[in-house]
Amino acid sequence: MMDQFSYVGGLSQTDWLCFSFLSGIGPARLSRLYTYLNQLEQLGSGELVGDSLPDVDGLLLESGRASDITYELLRALKWPDVTARQAIDYLSSGSLNDEQQEKRDQTLDWLSEPHHHLLLQQNEHYPQALKEIDTAPAFLYGQGSLTSLGLPKIGIVGARKCTGYGRDITLQLAEQLASRGICVVSGGAIGIDTAAHQGALHDGSTPTLAVMGTGLQHRYPNKNSILFDNILYQGGLLVSEYPLMTSARPHLFPPRNRIISGLSIGVLVVEASTKSGSLISANYAIEQNREVFAVPGRLFDTQSEGCHQLLRQGATLVRNIDDILSECSERSLQAGNQYDKKASVKFMKAKPVSRADEASPSLSSSFSNNRFSDLPLTVSSAAKELAQLLERESQPLDFDALIRHTKMHTEILMQGLMELELSGCVENRHGAYSRC
Repeated sequence: MMDQFSYVGGLSQTDWLCFSFLSGIGPARLSRLYTYLNQLEQLGSGELVGDSLPDVDGLLLESGRASDITYELLRALKWPDVTARQAIDYLSSGSLNDEQQEKRDQTLDWLSEPHHHLLLQQNEHYPQALKEIDTAPAFLYGQGSLTSLGLPKIGIVGARKCTGYGRDITLQLAEQLASRGICVVSGGAIGIDTAAHQGALHDGSTPTLAVMGTGLQHRYPNKNSILFDNILYQGGLLVSEYPLMTSARPHLFPPRNRIISGLSIGVLVVEASTKSGSLISANYAIEQNREVFAVPGRLFDTQSEGCHQLLRQGATLVRNIDDILSECSERSLQAGNQYDKKASVKFMKAKPVSRADEASPSLSSSFSNNRFSDLPLTVSSAAKELAQLLERESQPLDFDALIRHTKMHTEILMQGLMELELSGCVENRHGAYSRC
């Protein structure tokens, strides 16, 4: 719900909201203004302190209150000319263009609905740990229960194209963390992120939190829509620093990693190549003085090279959940005792189930070794090798990828695939083979 009380700079939530719709604005520029005005208010409740107010990139403000936002101040804070002019026009006359007015009205309508939130830094639910990072979001949009924001949190990140090994490890660790009252934070993407949320949901005792790289009205990826509904159903939370109508764009995802790490006691990297975006989260964690954990993988697996690099640089090696908990201070974990399961809000009458889920193994079965149909005893050794490979990778592989992995001759590979298809152990969808 919105309120119109005065916030930092003497501006209301609606004012800050409208700033976020200006041309050329972004979370970093909004954060820069918010931080500057907040520091002024801390220095003297908005009054002149000493002979001058703090210097901003060469601009010395000689007088005025924190709410005295000028074109020169905004330019000194590196706002583009067009953005600064629109901001001054809005402050002086409340003027917005048609597109900006539409965004404002849509957002206010969205915020009027239950369990929809706009959290400025002064809001009691805005996490203190997130305030302390560089470029802390001026505000966050939230959908769901705010309970998870008060819990101790561990971020889990990793490869989108994860292996079966990585997925299973993530499911197990996330479930165990949730069972200890620790909120699992991830980015809602396919691969390791999905497994992290699923593992936490499987335990069911502690909500999980997804930091989105899009607006909350454009949840991404679409294939995880059921997952996002399940997060809400079990009392979790979806958050984003982007306006509600923001669609997926590649450059929006790396900055959200600073929020995953900023919310968390530490970040666990399960699988990552040396060029993986997951290493961005690890770097943010280091900059923010958070713990960094890494799961070792197979020696020559490119998906584990990033984790091995982190381990060589001093990340904590994770063999089990105790390796994570032993590095977390008792104080940082105490908040877990404050979570009241009865207070967790569920937002749906029944747990969402996708059609795909009805035809696939249940989540609980993913913790066992019997996720796939049994191989007939009569299949060849080549067919067995192919089946084992597809089980390990837990993702479809095309013919060329199978050749690279197995080093088989083409004829032997084709024969093995035919055996598996005829026995119903492998399916071919558009040239990509997967275990079933």
